Amino acid sequence: MKYLIVFAAVVALIATGVASHPPGGNEDHDNQRPEGPPRDPFMMLFDTDRNGEISTQEIEQASGVLRNLDRDQSGTLTRDELPRPPHPPRHHPPHRDEHPRPEAGRPPHSRIEALPDQQRQNADLRNVPADSVVFTGGYETDLRDHGRPVALIAAALGVEPEVFRQAFSNVKPARGGAPSAARVRANKEVLMSALGKQGITNDRLDTVSNYYRYQPERGGLWKHTPASAKAIIKEGKVTGLKITHAGSGYLSPPTVMIAGHAEVKVQATLEFSQDFSRNGSIKSLTIVE
Repeated sequence: MKYLIVFAAVVALIATGVASHPPGGNEDHDNQRPEGPPRDPFMMLFDTDRNGEISTQEIEQASGVLRNLDRDQSGTLTRDELPRPPHPPRHHPPHRDEHPRPEAGRPPHSRIEALPDQQRQNADLRNVPADSVVFTGGYETDLRDHGRPVALIAAALGVEPEVFRQAFSNVKPARGGAPSAARVRANKEVLMSALGKQGITNDRLDTVSNYYRYQPERGGLWKHTPASAKAIIKEGKVTGLKITHAGSGYLSPPTVMIAGHAEVKVQATLEFSQDFSRNGSIKSLTIVE
């Protein structure tokens, strides 16, 4: 309960912090250069899949995220352990040719998005408490799979991804709406004719399909649990990482960053399993020398 109370306090802190920064006058407007849009620490903490919104599942996981901020394990969070509210950027008219015009049909990117990967990652961490371990990405699907988390589905079924891809290649998805009952039956027969040879039952196929079903057109994501970890710090140096929650639902190793230690490179490895709670989980975190 105490972490849920702090969850509400974080919201109030951020709202108060943003409101307390008055907009710059014309003089500042003309003289200050923009530093790019600051990352809202509230979204940085709880929007774990980085889709721009906090889902019902992420709200349920918020207490665990807050618990990870309690670096001294006191059971409470102090101001030093909480992220700072963002400062609104000050804008100025760009100098001629400073920012190239976006190509036709392509939206302009923010300054942070346009930065090289390492600089962008450092910018993402500027409002996160020091020594925090942040996981980003890991949910990108293979281009061949058209948004389907095939590696997860295949592992849950107990087959190799290519086996499921081959089975699914003969499925005819409905276009422009929900499939008819006849189309659903036909597609199921196609899948079972291939997957049944692998010992997969109709009930197991339904269970796995329903578990990983999602609506990408609405910005959603399949069921997943974000991983969490703690950095082991000795004399100001990161000597290792301890996985506090292995998570689940990752398709590829996420990027792992440690706030205040941009020089530390971490390699994550994944584990896939027929157990949903371990499928696509973090198996190990290794500091790359």
